[in-house]
Amino acid sequence: MKTTVDTRLGGRYGLGIARLPLPCGGWYWTHPGSVPGYATRAGVTDDGRRAVVLSLSSRVPAWEPVEKATDAAIQHALCRT
Repeated sequence: MKTTVDTRLGGRYGLGIARLPLPCGGWYWTHPGSVPGYATRAGVTDDGRRAVVLSLSSRVPAWEPVEKATDAAIQHALCRT
């Protein structure tokens, strides 16, 4: 699963999971999911020492601002010392 290819968006994608850079250095693994009305976002550091899961309502008029906010929350939780 951790054999990845370049996404050309700053991260890498493997078999169902993506590896994205952390602003504090290093990488985290993620796999978003959704069903009508709900979405989940998760992240775990490359070494497995930190993990975070967010669950939220996905009934919003514009998903992009929500996605940016959840990405920032995940990165903050994983970078916090």
